[in-house]
Amino acid sequence: MKYEKNVCSILICFLFICVSSATAQTIYKSDAGFFTPVLKSLYLKGGDFEDSKLIGPAIGYRFNEMYDLTIHTEFLSSEIKFLNTDTNPKANLLNLGAILGRTDKLSDKLILRSEASIYKSMIFNTDGYADRPKPSLTSGMISSSLYREFSLSKSISLLPNAGAFLGYGNYSAPFSSANLRQGFDNFLIGPRVGFDSSFKLSDAFFLVVKPEIMITLNREGEDSSGTLLFNILLNF
Repeated sequence: MKYEKNVCSILICFLFICVSSATAQTIYKSDAGFFTPVLKSLYLKGGDFEDSKLIGPAIGYRFNEMYDLTIHTEFLSSEIKFLNTDTNPKANLLNLGAILGRTDKLSDKLILRSEASIYKSMIFNTDGYADRPKPSLTSGMISSSLYREFSLSKSISLLPNAGAFLGYGNYSAPFSSANLRQGFDNFLIGPRVGFDSSFKLSDAFFLVVKPEIMITLNREGEDSSGTLLFNILLNF
């Protein structure tokens, strides 16, 4: 109970910091400064069968109108409860990611956004994994998308976008229903489609809603799967 209260307190404090001091990446603003996508990862599940918490704050910095860097940290605490008490798999790990972004303004309305990301997990504790593979993650991905800006008013803009991604990873998943960011095996390739909405609340403050669908194809091309991602940027 004390652990859960501490997690909730940390989460509330982080959200307050994001609202107070967040900025945007170069696709939305071009001046140097910090930015954050609030909680890039969040998953909470409790019950008689599983107790999992995945919290992933992120923070980044715009160097200039072209380049920005984001650091993403995911902390996972998970326990599977329905097995024998002595063999319940428990895991505590940290998944660290670095995302380098580049923005090219092709015209007043067309924007090309490219990203390269690397993720690596650090294991703090694994109990009950004696006869099971220990969780691990190492992966890299590159992507590029073309954005088209539509200004609905002085304060509201739509930025539909489409592109593709390519990645390679080595992943051994923990016993949890929570999915680590960029956790996959071997090569992945596929298209991505998004529909960003930017709201200018003042001259210094922007809110951006970023729904996105990534369709992943395996190497043989025999099947595919779609993933819906949803992020919010608070921008100064």
